[in-house]
Amino acid sequence: MDFVTVEEKQLITDDFSDLVGDAECQVAITYRVFVSRGTFNPATGIISETYTNSSINTFRFPLREDEIINSGGIYQKGDYRYMMRVSDIATPKKDDRIVDGSVTRYPFEWSTDPLNIFHVLVARKL
Repeated sequence: MDFVTVEEKQLITDDFSDLVGDAECQVAITYRVFVSRGTFNPATGIISETYTNSSINTFRFPLREDEIINSGGIYQKGDYRYMMRVSDIATPKKDDRIVDGSVTRYPFEWSTDPLNIFHVLVARKL
């Protein structure tokens, strides 16, 4: 972190917190952190899963059409990018879930900014 001072990092952190806290920009979601997979129930055909839920505010936007076209099939129409604080979600995982209104999405790509302030996740509807 030699390229910014501690004070500058704090200003960036505060600015991002203001963004996801702004009523006009924020999107409230339930982030479901995958904990464990249970056993298969032959009667229902379902494998139980356990999650820990967190209600958090994010900044959400759809992927641009040119990103989808140039992705070589990685991205699809309807994929969304979410930006969330590292302090809200420590480490995203592929089995986690994002409940955004009535839609549940799964993260399939993510990165963390170099200052470790926020994650950027790309998620797709289940």
